[in-house]
This record gives sequence, structure tokens and C-alpha cells, in this order.
Amino acid sequence: MFRVCLCVLLLGVPVSAQVLQFSGGRSTLLGGTGGEITAFFPESTLSASAGFADGHFVLGPPTLSKFHGLDITAGDKNFAYSFDGAGLGVSTRGLFVQRNTRHTSLAIFVGSTGIGYATPFMVTARAQHIGAGVFLQRHFDNGLLLSSLAVIDGGNHTAVQGLSYRNHLLHLAGSGGLLQNQKYFSGEADFQPLRSLSAFAGLGHITLQASLLDGRYRLLKTTGASAGASLRIASITLRSNFYESNHRDLLVHMVQEHFHHWTISGIVNQLQGQTSYAFGGGYQGNKIGVSLDHAVLFFPVSGKGFQQTTTVQVSLRIHDTALNFQTYVDPMMHVQYTTYASSYVQGPLAGLAMNNQSHSTGGKFVIAGAVVDEHGQPVEGAAIQLQGGAVVYSDSQGKFFARVKHDKPVGLVVLLQEFAAPGLWAVMSCPANVAPGTDVLIKLRREAAP
Repeated sequence: MFRVCLCVLLLGVPVSAQVLQFSGGRSTLLGGTGGEITAFFPESTLSASAGFADGHFVLGPPTLSKFHGLDITAGDKNFAYSFDGAGLGVSTRGLFVQRNTRHTSLAIFVGSTGIGYATPFMVTARAQHIGAGVFLQRHFDNGLLLSSLAVIDGGNHTAVQGLSYRNHLLHLAGSGGLLQNQKYFSGEADFQPLRSLSAFAGLGHITLQASLLDGRYRLLKTTGASAGASLRIASITLRSNFYESNHRDLLVHMVQEHFHHWTISGIVNQLQGQTSYAFGGGYQGNKIGVSLDHAVLFFPVSGKGFQQTTTVQVSLRIHDTALNFQTYVDPMMHVQYTTYASSYVQGPLAGLAMNNQSHSTGGKFVIAGAVVDEHGQPVEGAAIQLQGGAVVYSDSQGKFFARVKHDKPVGLVVLLQEFAAPGLWAVMSCPANVAPGTDVLIKLRREAAP
């Protein structure tokens, strides 16, 4: 049956694209198996999904996205936004319009909402209710940021407002309102008193946060509250968090250190008078990434509120193909997994340079970085060329990796004409030379179509 689904996708997406991306996977955690094909054209993208979710065949109709000053999507899409601790994701089918300027971000959705299935390898939605949504965010030069989210999802209503302020020493943020018919409030304070003192440049990054959560699943209502503080000293972060839900108290202390491509963490958990210890960490390189993480998540469906979880994730990158495997372990030691793969294939519209330079050269030294737009959002499919002819493409998180043979700076350029990402782009900032072991940040700006 999976081959049948793949044939449906192949017939539904044109092969005359600049770049094709194939994705497929399986998840026992999310209860589905399927795949997706995305065709990248110079000014638009076209994608289609198919597979099985909870034992039923699902088909995501072709979704067309165009970029002419506006991001316009017709089809299935997740209307998901968050700010200052507040957030909401709704599975939608209809018309989605988004516009970003230097100071303002505006997104509008009109159509239907319902049951959605969104994974890294498949996105589908089943219409159930009439729905609509608006998200507006406005930046001011004095450091203020205003955010507003309003959504109608059948009988569920959301109206959340947020306000934050940031300067070189202080970051204050708060949000509140109605979230899925439930009252909601969240606040956060980030104070960096010693940032201006060069002798203590690595000290003084203090973060305070607090949240109130209220969830309902069928007839079961779950409430929770959390508060915490963290201090960053150079590459070391100290964090303590308190969680309370359904008369259960959990206190978590963590020490984490980052260096080069490694992360190491130690955790102490105190629950109902009992103390436990855990360790985690990870490595992120050019060809492979491995991590063991511990987190506390809020689960209103289970009725238990905050729960401790453990995840193990492994990712492999072979030229233009990425393989990912992730396991999830809950407090009852139930293990579930998600595994998927994606690969880029050059289409007939791709240039000869792209066909000849689509792979990174080998070597034992790693150059890693990220590509973002003018709003700090990741850009997928950006083409980056290293000195010597290697070309790499940014992934769905905007990240790229390449290997070089020598531990010395090499030239780097952005190949705007060879992007897999649709639309017209301009470079805002990009280092001319990069050295292995340093993080590279490339900023782009989407240009209006002529």
C-alpha cells in the first residue's frame, strides 16, 4: 500500500520543477506512515502528501504556495503561532495569506479547521468546522513588541494579546487572554546586569519565567503552573524550575555546558519527596548528530499535567539525503519512535552549476551555520558554496553543514540563482571567509517580484 501512496504522489506533482524534495517516514508516537513530495519552482512551490494515520488512508491534496510580495497558500497548512509563552496550532484547509515587512508581520486564514496530521514527512487535514484566524505582530524602534492572535475553530475561541520590551539589559514579556475557551496568562523576565562590563562579559545573563496552564480533553480538565530561573556563566547554564499540576509538585535542577559541537547536561529531579538523577548531552556534526534529552512537558490529554520525558535522537546526512530517528520514553517506560528521511533531487529546470556542484567535498573539519530571513525565520533550500566548489543547501531549520580538508578559513558565497527555496532573495549579511569550528550566520531578505 505504501507503494500505491508513492505512485499517487508522483502523479500529483509535476516533474518540470527546479528542485524536487522527497520525504517519507513512520511514527508509532504519531500513529502514521506516509510521504510527501514538494516541487520547488522559481516563484512557487507545489506539494502533496499521502499515507496512513491511525489505520486510515489519508490524502493531502496538492498545496500551492506563491510568493509575490505575499506568501499565499491554498490547501492544507498548520496555522501555528506563538509569542511570549502563548501559542496555538490549528490544522486548516483553505486560503492562507501572510505578509512580512520590516516592522510588521500579518497572517490571515479563512476556510475550515479539523483533525490534522502533521509530521516531518506528511501533512494532511480533515475539514470539520468553519474556521478563521488572524495573527498580527508589530515591532517598534524603542524595543516594544505587540502581538495579537485571534482564532475561531468551530466552538473554540482564542483571543490572546502579548506585550514585550527589550533593551541591552532587560527583557520583559507577558501575554494573556482566552486560549481555546480557557483563561490564560504567562510572564517572563530576562535581566543581564553585567553585560556592559567587559571584565564580566560572560556573566550576568539571568532569566525568570512563570506560566499558568489550563487544558481540557473531553470531560477531563487539567491545570498546571510553572516558575523558574536560570543563570548563564560563559558556556555554562544553571537552571531551576518548579512545576505543579493536579496537586503534584516537581522540582528540576539542571547544569548544562556547550562547547564546540558538544552539549553535556546533568539533572536532579525532586518529585513527591523522592530524588532522582539523570544525564544527557549530544553531538552535532556534518555527517551525524546524536542527542539524549530530558524535558518536562504538559499533557492535558493524560490528565496528569506535567510529565518527565526522555528522547534519543540520531540524524545522518549523506550528501543531499537526511535520515532521522527519534525515540520517546514516558515515565511509565513506554517507548515509541519516529523515523523519516528526506532527499533533494535536481529537476529539469535546475542549472548546470547546481547539477555539477550539489554535494559537499569530504574532509575531517566541519563548517556549520544557519540561514535566516530578515525576521529571523529559517530559510530552507538556500545554496551556499565553499571555496573549492562544494555546494550545500540549508535544511527545514535553516541549518547547513559542510566538511573541508584543512583547518583554515575558506571563502563562502551565497548562490542566489541556485536556491531550491522559491522567490527572489537578496543577501543582507554573509561572512566572506569562515573557519571550521565557528558558527556561521547568513541573513537574507525576500525581494518583491518585478
